[in-house]
Amino acid sequence: MKQLQMKKHMMTAISYLIPFVCAAGMLMVIGNIAGGTSVTDLSKQLAIPDLLTTLGGQALGFLPVVISTGIAYSIADKAGIAPGVIMGILCKMDGYGFLGGLISGFLVGYLTAWLLKVIKVPQWIAGLLPQLILPLLGSLIVGLIMQYVIGVPIVMLTNAITGLLVSMQSGSGSLVIFGLIVGILSAVDYGGPINKVVFVFASGVMSEGIGEPIAILIMASMIAPFGLTLGYLFSKLFHRDIYSKQEVDNLKSAFIMGCCQITEGSYPIILNDLLRITICTVAGAGVAGAMAAVFKVSSKVPAGGFFALPGINYPQYWLLSLLVGSVVFGLLIQVLKRKPNEDEVEEEKEINLSDLKIS
Repeated sequence: MKQLQMKKHMMTAISYLIPFVCAAGMLMVIGNIAGGTSVTDLSKQLAIPDLLTTLGGQALGFLPVVISTGIAYSIADKAGIAPGVIMGILCKMDGYGFLGGLISGFLVGYLTAWLLKVIKVPQWIAGLLPQLILPLLGSLIVGLIMQYVIGVPIVMLTNAITGLLVSMQSGSGSLVIFGLIVGILSAVDYGGPINKVVFVFASGVMSEGIGEPIAILIMASMIAPFGLTLGYLFSKLFHRDIYSKQEVDNLKSAFIMGCCQITEGSYPIILNDLLRITICTVAGAGVAGAMAAVFKVSSKVPAGGFFALPGINYPQYWLLSLLVGSVVFGLLIQVLKRKPNEDEVEEEKEINLSDLKIS
């Protein structure tokens, strides 16, 4: 029963996540197609392609906020909205990614719901309970936990990964092992802190003329959307009923975003079966990374998906590695994935703000 309730809360967050991801992702796709780039200096007048790319990218950065708020609201009703937003912003600031938003949403949601039951206040300040006391306590307690408890091993992990990549790059180890590790680390947390560590490392060595790691990262970031799409095609070929109607609908936008190296379009599907899909992602990205390393594929541009092809030295080998990695993902998912049992999950909670009153 507890697992069913958690699934319900997850579905609520996913229902809010889908239109947000689609809108932000497609803005970025249109901007990329038009030749736009992400701009950090917003004081200048932006060309329309740059505006779309920048706006889409900035909006996708708020995915931890959306999922944290959605889960917290589903658990604690309106009292969970404010601390859910604040914890999502903390995860965005600290680079914990959507997984951090997932964790913080459940923590702040359950804490706020528990506080709502146990805290008793005089009638004359009862109005402050949902407006000030609960949001403040939830944000304060979970914020400290995220920053100084959950965040500590994340920081330790990122430092260890940086050290590992530097030692492997400077050593004389196997190209296959190096490509395997970079591919897995680039994809395993879907744009979270581990991916960011690899990006910083890859960008640094690219400035020194070493473009192999960044080529692997670009490709590995596309494995999830492409693997999920191929997995659906394989499921039809093998007569496997493992995708829900909602997941099939999500694939349409996820694939288009994936062409531009935007993994976020796959989040609604990934979150339905996080562990099994992550196993498929690790396998596919690892194989693709190892192949690209053996072929000595490198890139002169730091991102862009298929739009990075003009800057890749061996585009045919890069595409072959991406295809093989996606096929590995697509075949493995036939064995691991289970179709979401939508009948067992209560209808996701709808936000109704009509009864909000400001006193």
